[in-house]
Amino acid sequence: MNGPVANKEYVCKHLDIYDVKALKKYGQNFLIDDELANNIVDKINDGKNKILLEIGPGLGALTYHLLNKKGQKILVEIDPVMVDHLTHQIKDENIEIINKDFLNINLNKYENEIIVLGNLPYYVTTEIVEKLIKCKNVKQMTLMVQKEAYFRLISPINTKEYSPISIFIEYLGGSKLVQKVSRHAYIPEPHVDSLVFQINVTNDRTYENEKLFFQVTKAMFKMRRKTILNNLTAYLNDKNKALEILKDLNCLETKRPEQLDLKFYINLTNEIAKNAK
Repeated sequence: MNGPVANKEYVCKHLDIYDVKALKKYGQNFLIDDELANNIVDKINDGKNKILLEIGPGLGALTYHLLNKKGQKILVEIDPVMVDHLTHQIKDENIEIINKDFLNINLNKYENEIIVLGNLPYYVTTEIVEKLIKCKNVKQMTLMVQKEAYFRLISPINTKEYSPISIFIEYLGGSKLVQKVSRHAYIPEPHVDSLVFQINVTNDRTYENEKLFFQVTKAMFKMRRKTILNNLTAYLNDKNKALEILKDLNCLETKRPEQLDLKFYINLTNEIAKNAK
């Protein structure tokens, strides 16, 4: 790349060259503020002996600055037109560009720690974040999402938006807000502003029932309007066992999933694991 990509002239020029428009099916909005792009990339950890993985690089607004970071770089882009552009612009043979839906990427094949950077489309934000959370090699995520999506992801207990993802983020160590991004920083301009947030994984991921914890917690929210007893009964297919476990946990059977915290879901998982032996 010969120069910064995140500017209106560059974006308009190259969209015209490829005779394409930002595609709604990919949730494409192109960043046109290079100072902002630089500030975002500056927040990620050093990538020495690690993998720097960018989700949805597009024309390369963040990629341009990512190239200056140490570490193995992998770019995952679903749009073949953008992949063609990146392939012609980036001459470094040590950078892997993958033309694939990120949700179909096997992250577990990578042995080194992974640092993730991404500008996520609204319609798959939750799915992507959940995939990243479940990969033990991912140690840091710096993600740009629509404002509403961020507050949905980190919703506190006793709110209607509180969800398994909120619990999983807390389990990893929580998140922090890094940067506010105006809707005017994009082409085409979206209807809402965005936020950049970061998850630095402080959990050592040695919890032996972690996989079951993810499964159980999601199952308890399957019927959000039902009680924890209803959801647990459906999961176990045994109401008496569900009542017994809730009694052991000193949990009222009338509680709803959004009224219960991380500690409860870990204890519930441990009880289920113990009863399965």
